[in-house]
Amino acid sequence: MFLRERRKERDICKSHELPFELVIEILTRLPAKSLMRFKSVSKLWLSLICSQYFTDRCLKVSSSSLRIYMWLSFGKRPFKNVLLSSSSPSDHTTMSSFVVDQDLTIAAMEGYSVSQVFRSLMCFINGPSAKIYNTATRQLVLLPHIEGSNIIAEDHKDKNFMYHIGHDPVHDQYKVLCTVSTHGEGRWTYLSEHWVLLLGGDGSSRWRQISSPCQPHHPLSQRLSINGRIYYLAWDRFLHPVLVSFDIHSEEISIFQTPEDISFYHLTTALIEYGGRVALLNHIVFGERGEMELWVMDDPEKIMWSRKSFVLHPSQMHLLNGIRLRVQGTTRNGEVILVPQNTCHDPTTCQTIVQPQSSTLFHIFLYNLQNNHLRKVEIKKNIQPLSY
Repeated sequence: MFLRERRKERDICKSHELPFELVIEILTRLPAKSLMRFKSVSKLWLSLICSQYFTDRCLKVSSSSLRIYMWLSFGKRPFKNVLLSSSSPSDHTTMSSFVVDQDLTIAAMEGYSVSQVFRSLMCFINGPSAKIYNTATRQLVLLPHIEGSNIIAEDHKDKNFMYHIGHDPVHDQYKVLCTVSTHGEGRWTYLSEHWVLLLGGDGSSRWRQISSPCQPHHPLSQRLSINGRIYYLAWDRFLHPVLVSFDIHSEEISIFQTPEDISFYHLTTALIEYGGRVALLNHIVFGERGEMELWVMDDPEKIMWSRKSFVLHPSQMHLLNGIRLRVQGTTRNGEVILVPQNTCHDPTTCQTIVQPQSSTLFHIFLYNLQNNHLRKVEIKKNIQPLSY
């Protein structure tokens, strides 16, 4: 269908002496707001902009530019959520600010929260329901419900759904891995299932359950897509932290033991990419003492980890001032993204407490592990004020 329409588009372009490929190149470099308007130009343009071919082109173009996406919550429960995007100067190694230039919020995001950002794709979840948002085309697609799950069908309490987006470099396909888990009958035991969905195509894709020789586990919020694999941290039946690996091409699952001397207290250990390898970064005392511990997986087959220590220079400690930070991944040049936290966990009530912000200004920190240098980056806006 799309190939026939591409031929029609090519004929239209020829009549205006404009090559068809050049039209696509122009469209892929337009902001999402413009693409949304151009959908109504004609059925041919609508088909082009909504096609998987055009989406793939947009992903390749957007991956060459550095952008940061922010999912912000305002007010009291129920929170008012907004999705903002900010660009950076070409020289992002010395910048001191991001400029918010896009408001990507749409009504269909209401009630959902951001679970993962992978390239230009964002995963929004609300319990068992999940949506994939393409930041390049502003398309929000509701994923089909999982059918045939024993955990979902039975009356289990505390069902947990974790969605992970990854890319198969062999077949150039995007897949979503969903891990469904719940508590078992015994003490500290879990039940878990793994489901895979192929993104794109004609929309007829369905979830497929894959068998796993690994023991049931409970996934944590930390996840990483790198080198054709999806990694995430989880608790095993003995409440030991383990690293789970999913090969996106072969759809095989493996479990690795984490270093024995690493602390997972209150999830202060983050899963990050370090020099193209999987690493665990512990930052529990970084805000107070400027210290971090890094464990890098050197050999997955032999489960070998190497340990590195980082101590921030005393001249930069004033930037932290004892604040609590959360690791939110890494940039393309390897800087660790640190987000100030104004929440804390109450162990007596097992609830998250939101504390007042010390400032009305938004900012993040970028920590270069190689140079041991920390930068405070302010978030500035260049869009119309949001109304609440």
